[in-house]
Amino acid sequence: MAREEYEDFAETLEALDDDMRFEFLLDLAKKQDATDFPEEWKTDANLMHGCMSKVWLVHEEKDGLHWFKGASEAAIVKGLVHMMVRSFSGLTSEEVREISLDDVRRLNLGALTFQRQVGMMAMLKQIQKLAGQPVARESAGA
Repeated sequence: MAREEYEDFAETLEALDDDMRFEFLLDLAKKQDATDFPEEWKTDANLMHGCMSKVWLVHEEKDGLHWFKGASEAAIVKGLVHMMVRSFSGLTSEEVREISLDDVRRLNLGALTFQRQVGMMAMLKQIQKLAGQPVARESAGA
């Protein structure tokens, strides 16, 4: 599975304490610049509904792989969006379909507010929906 960035994020976050995780997310937010997600993409059609903060996601399928870009106006959320789109871009339809809520939980972001955790799960479901895949469900063991 082509998820090296996801593995890097998961391993990095596992090694950090809660305060350092927030710093890491803020650093990720700073890495995204305006060229990554132009203002003209910030439309209602690309707006994710159900999030406390505004989150926009776009999708492109190229050569059988799914690519995502996203943005938010809130710094921590911007870092979360950056991590999610980088983690799950470049995957085949089958790989996108196989992403589970446990994959999001593995990012070890338990220190986030409940609303942000719910937002991360919603973001995964939106990524799968944009890619035309069934949305993630709880795994049998959860």
